[in-house]
Amino acid sequence: MGKKETKDKKPAQFKKIYELLSKYTQVIIVGLANVGSKQVQDIRRILAKKNALLVIGKNTLFKKVLATRVQELPDTHEYYEELKKFGNAIKELDSLKNQVAGKVGFIFTDTPVFDLKPIIEENKVETPARVGAIAPIDVVIPPGPTGMDPASIQFFHALQIPTKIEKGQIQITKDFVVLKTGQKVGQSQAVLLQKLGKKPFLYGMEVLSCYDNGSILNKQQVSVNLNDIVAKFQQNVQNISAISLYNGWVNEASAPYVLANAFKDLAAIGLQSGFIFDQIKQSNAPVAAAPVAAKVEQKPAAQQAPAKVEEPEEDVDMGGLFD
Repeated sequence: MGKKETKDKKPAQFKKIYELLSKYTQVIIVGLANVGSKQVQDIRRILAKKNALLVIGKNTLFKKVLATRVQELPDTHEYYEELKKFGNAIKELDSLKNQVAGKVGFIFTDTPVFDLKPIIEENKVETPARVGAIAPIDVVIPPGPTGMDPASIQFFHALQIPTKIEKGQIQITKDFVVLKTGQKVGQSQAVLLQKLGKKPFLYGMEVLSCYDNGSILNKQQVSVNLNDIVAKFQQNVQNISAISLYNGWVNEASAPYVLANAFKDLAAIGLQSGFIFDQIKQSNAPVAAAPVAAKVEQKPAAQQAPAKVEEPEEDVDMGGLFD
């Protein structure tokens, strides 16, 4: 009965994937290794709020749909009547076929992958170390009480873990490395961590790559922070502008500064000659403040001049020098 139900679902799944490949220009490929069904349900609900749809199915079916979608749909196709409405072949999708490998899922969306990646990968769950799993991190048990009674001391001795009995329980006396990154979990390590109540691994979906309108972005590219790219670009533009201005080169980076500096020079000359540009008037800049202040300062100086003449001990020529 189970096989018949699965077989009956295949046509609907085929048509749905065909439709999604036609509707969206972006497909995010996510790794599902060690991801539980509850995690899948949780992230699916979160993604739905972001107008993204997570599809998990057999790779063979997905490849079959891809092979059909990259070619013109023949009128002899068994689903021709339902699929012809989705238009001509999308040959660019052929680049997606190499991404369909291993335990993966597909997220169909028009939201940029850079916005969705943190949401996808933040949903992680603590998981026990199961026999045969590959440790993604180093697992170290720190010194301290284990909460286990002395009857289990032989178990620790067999694993060569330094211990002592204190206050009626086994206590580990120094750091003990249970697993190193990339090491396969054995039976003894799994039992030890289970006895200690440790769930050392955090598992969740991982963005592996992204198909974006014919291009494939790999894992490293989708991990790039766009704000960092913009900041570096702006810094490089500033560097080019500085070098260009220093050498007298006029280009797209330096031209705005060349024009601005030229206008400042003209404005300064205008102010010295009493001519104010319309652009300066319109900017409401306090350009007349400096000349006015100078005139105000001259009046007291002129008034004080006669006083200096009346005092014989003052040098009259000094007063005229600073008028």
